[in-house]
Amino acid sequence: MRALHGPSLACRLDAGRRAPALVQVWHGGSRVLNVHLKAWPRDAVATSPAGAGAVRFEALDSWRGIAALLVVLFHGQIVSHIRDFPLVRSGEAMVDFFFVLSGFVIAHAYCGRIRDGGDFGKFVFLRLGRLYPLHLFMFGLFLAFEGMKAFVPGLGNPVDPAFSEGNAPSTIPANLLLLHALRPDGLLTWNTPSWSISAEFIAYIAFGTGVLLLRRRAGWIFAALLVAAPLLLAAFSDLGMGTTARMGAVRALYGFSAGAVLYVLAGQRILALRASAGGASHPDPRWTFVELALAVAALWIAVTVWTTPFAYAMPAVYCGIVAVFAVERGLVSRLLRIRPLLFLGLISYSLYMTHMFVQLRFTNLARLLDIAAGTHLITQVGKTARYGAGIDAGNPYLGDLLMLAMVAAVIGMSWMTYRLIEMPGQRLFRHYARKRRSGTAAA
Repeated sequence: MRALHGPSLACRLDAGRRAPALVQVWHGGSRVLNVHLKAWPRDAVATSPAGAGAVRFEALDSWRGIAALLVVLFHGQIVSHIRDFPLVRSGEAMVDFFFVLSGFVIAHAYCGRIRDGGDFGKFVFLRLGRLYPLHLFMFGLFLAFEGMKAFVPGLGNPVDPAFSEGNAPSTIPANLLLLHALRPDGLLTWNTPSWSISAEFIAYIAFGTGVLLLRRRAGWIFAALLVAAPLLLAAFSDLGMGTTARMGAVRALYGFSAGAVLYVLAGQRILALRASAGGASHPDPRWTFVELALAVAALWIAVTVWTTPFAYAMPAVYCGIVAVFAVERGLVSRLLRIRPLLFLGLISYSLYMTHMFVQLRFTNLARLLDIAAGTHLITQVGKTARYGAGIDAGNPYLGDLLMLAMVAAVIGMSWMTYRLIEMPGQRLFRHYARKRRSGTAAA
């Protein structure tokens, strides 16, 4: 695709002004709730710099929920058919979709809006308000349970004593400061998937700094990162695109920059195509074909290339998903806007942040049952003795049921943390941001 005025890496100051003031989608006779970007930066929601209104890319919301669910299943240490499904075993690749989508959305919302130090501080503060409350809450749960391991015999893994290795006290400061994606030793710590939250926050800071310093030319920074990041990963990471705590920030910058460059080059064209649908009641057959072909191709590529050097192409594949499904003109987009999938998108951040805690508690219960009843549920499922302990119910079909129970527990906890931690935390940060802005204006 080309932008309306030709491809350009200029970060447009008027980005979003040609978009419709507000896109509302009606489903089942009622309007689906619009969520403002300030309330959820991982949402595919954006506000124009002029403050005219909001655009919600609901199909992308659902994609994000599906990606989060695949990560949940990927980490499930339960012997089952579900765990062995090829797409599930490639679930780790979905993390890069989050980075690409964040880059696209944040560029749409903030290109041209970070004009001085005050704007930069507000941007970083609100991004922190999206990520940090739930991160801190989950870190507190992991910390409390680590203390329980020291007093309840048999609760934890014998090769993983309380407050050791990744859960050692020395790892606490980096987690509190969201710096645990910059570990030279690559050690995953505490809530292990949260390395990507640290990495994404670093990408936010890089984005804000680029827009603040270069304004309209910030797109060139994103383009430079898009070239440099995969070269750095190839040169210095033994795991390549699979790096986590060691070079996770570079991996995040790669995907985030890809999404940002996509918006800078084609964002206006995407918004124009979206607006040109004019609320059509029937999906466009041509867009349906493109959506279906791209979705199948993207998932097939994720399954077949993730463990190969071709995995470096995944951000480009995800850019295709974002570009096509942001338009929402085909039947697949319409199917992605059903309520259950929108719900998964709504709680996707909680799904990602809570699932490891829930899964480990399932393993703890199985370990205690082995001790109390003489069962043999605990077995080696993963690659390492420390993180590989899992559950074998003796029958993969029973394992499937147990996996579904685990997913249900994760969804239940995620809904509670979304309502009780995420939303109140975001409101608190927004309140202080408004209070500070009012105080500055009064001065």
